[in-house]
Amino acid sequence: MKKYEIQVQHERKTIDMVVRGSFSEQDVQNFMRDYQNAVSSIKAEEYTLEIDCTNMDILTQEMVPQMEASLNMYKESGFHTVQLNIRNNAVLKLQLHRLARSIGLKNAKTVDV
Repeated sequence: MKKYEIQVQHERKTIDMVVRGSFSEQDVQNFMRDYQNAVSSIKAEEYTLEIDCTNMDILTQEMVPQMEASLNMYKESGFHTVQLNIRNNAVLKLQLHRLARSIGLKNAKTVDV
């Protein structure tokens, strides 16, 4: 099973993204390449980046820098909105909200799905 999916939905003006499990160095490089390819094909300021976090675990201290770097990358892309979808996990929701706020990702929202 692929560890991530990135789909550009031109008619809805969204990029749907799913990330699963942990990444090897090669997985990270592949993800970065595919993410940049998807973002370069659109006007990000007109799109919502919708990230499925429903299978994501609570962040450990070791995972926080990686998540922060990812959120920074999403911020630099300039999306109209970054939506983090969460299912029944108030702790993860709070963690993601705090991280987004700490890096100045003001257009991020966490949504219970």
